[in-house]
Amino acid sequence: MTTVIAPPREAVAFDLEGGLADVTRIHRLASDASRFYQAILKCPANRDVVRAAKEAHKSGKTVIVMTGGDQRLAPVVAQWLTRHRVPSTLVLMRGRGDHRPSAVVKRERLRAAHRQFPHLSVWSADPGLAHLSEREGIPVTKLPGYWGNAL
Repeated sequence: MTTVIAPPREAVAFDLEGGLADVTRIHRLASDASRFYQAILKCPANRDVVRAAKEAHKSGKTVIVMTGGDQRLAPVVAQWLTRHRVPSTLVLMRGRGDHRPSAVVKRERLRAAHRQFPHLSVWSADPGLAHLSEREGIPVTKLPGYWGNAL
């Protein structure tokens, strides 16, 4: 019997805040995660980024969504993704009680995803995340409009 091992799939990781979701109207709420993520439900999609996620999915790539929110906010994130018809295979979130900078948490999650998906790329407006990802050898599409604190 011959065992066939499928080549690793390509994956694209999209940042939710400032990437898929246009959070320019609510960034002032970022210090209060509960209020921020309830308000994100009313945020419009960044059409070009959502279109890129849909195209990646159609072309057979794994679509990963990254968020700085912790796992207790997963239902809110899922609702936003469903409302805007964003395909996602995997959602990377911080664990409860993890208060490290968002870029550091996302980088850690991306590192693990990169081991699973050697052909991983990232779309993010966060310059800290972009810098850390590039240091890991992960190509980054840098999006405009970052509103947080860079590392």
